[in-house]
Amino acid sequence: MGRRRGVTVVEVLVVIAVVSILVAALWPALSRAREQARMDRCCSNLDSYSLAAGTYSDDHDGEFPRASAWLANWPAVNCKWHDPKENLARNPARAGDLWPYVKGQDIHVCPKFDIVARRTSCPRCKGATIPVEPQYAYAMNAYLNGDAWNNVPTQYQARVKDLRKPSQVKQPAMTFSFGEENTWPIPEIGTTGINDNHLYSLPRGRTDCFGTFHKPPGGDLNLGVSNAAFVDGHVESVSPYPPGNTYQLSWPGDKPAPLW
Repeated sequence: MGRRRGVTVVEVLVVIAVVSILVAALWPALSRAREQARMDRCCSNLDSYSLAAGTYSDDHDGEFPRASAWLANWPAVNCKWHDPKENLARNPARAGDLWPYVKGQDIHVCPKFDIVARRTSCPRCKGATIPVEPQYAYAMNAYLNGDAWNNVPTQYQARVKDLRKPSQVKQPAMTFSFGEENTWPIPEIGTTGINDNHLYSLPRGRTDCFGTFHKPPGGDLNLGVSNAAFVDGHVESVSPYPPGNTYQLSWPGDKPAPLW
């Protein structure tokens, strides 16, 4: 019998080089697939909230849940969304209107938001030693059965002050119901980060705005896109750009929304 030829060092190096080239070529595609999977999961979460809100409406004379207490009825906010002690499964007394319809479902945190929030911390904590472990990551449009009308000029208040039912929304396919916010503010686009249950936007990006952490070009988290569910039930990607776009998709009256 002849001697069995062993593998040479050169051959091992060639194999390693080939594998490295393949990994390098496939890595961007794998990263994009991971990002899309997180995006899809987030859209699915929003779809679940939208369906739950529809069921709530059927059970409550056609009304939306209260925007300020749709998920949690917190007497004070800012950091409760990422405080494990505030998890509603442990504190059912603080549950909001929609909680009975979604409790037990793993839909409250977008996977991408969880990653980004842990990296960017929470500027609103102002030194408080609360761990950033997101418990909830979505917000409801504050113009839908909410109090956003408080800072609307008097001449426009009548259009939104008593808006409590989906049937009152002028263009349900262009008015979002549930969406995402950043943990950080973006100058000129949104001056606050997530701090409560509702997303309250104003013209020209002077307050809350949609999140920008999905699919950020070049890794710039301020330039990505967000996801939102709409009153008509569909879910789509949205952007806070141009400044004020969050507000335009928030306003439930005649569009385009009034500016001031």
